[in-house]
Amino acid sequence: MRAAYKELGTKDTGTIKEWFVLNGGKYLSTIKVETNPEIIWTNVYTLQSFCARYIHLSHLYKFKSELITEEVSRFEEECKAYVRSLLGNKQNPKVMQAIASFFWVYNEEFVWDIFIEVLNKKKDKLTLSHIGIAIRQCATLSKEDESTKYISDIQRRELIEILKSKGIMPREIALLERM
Repeated sequence: MRAAYKELGTKDTGTIKEWFVLNGGKYLSTIKVETNPEIIWTNVYTLQSFCARYIHLSHLYKFKSELITEEVSRFEEECKAYVRSLLGNKQNPKVMQAIASFFWVYNEEFVWDIFIEVLNKKKDKLTLSHIGIAIRQCATLSKEDESTKYISDIQRRELIEILKSKGIMPREIALLERM
């Protein structure tokens, strides 16, 4: 979305949001045939940005309530189904990171298994940034709602172990240890 308003020279992204609502189905059917990991990664993050911000967090409703229809909610479910279908393939670690980040928006516990798998394969700054954000959000959510499990004890221990073994993210390790 930022790229769109940068190109348009405006922060008013209303027309982009509206375009996405009206053309989301076409966009989704187009990206489903993509095989290039870089392009898949970009598309998953585009879907995540739109679904998280404008549907899940209801910013689209605040923008124009008539745009939120049952069809838009179905689009969100179609996006989830598409991204989940990517799990079945032996994916590039970058794509796996995008899948986990997409589902963390919905606080899905299985994302930690994916993040652990990704950390076993790579630890670039972008990956660490996304995993760090998820860990910090998980810690905050866990404090706010102690009755809901956002990460299992096994996942938490595995994550701590891999982060310690790589000598990375000491603040996030401390958060995980306190959970």
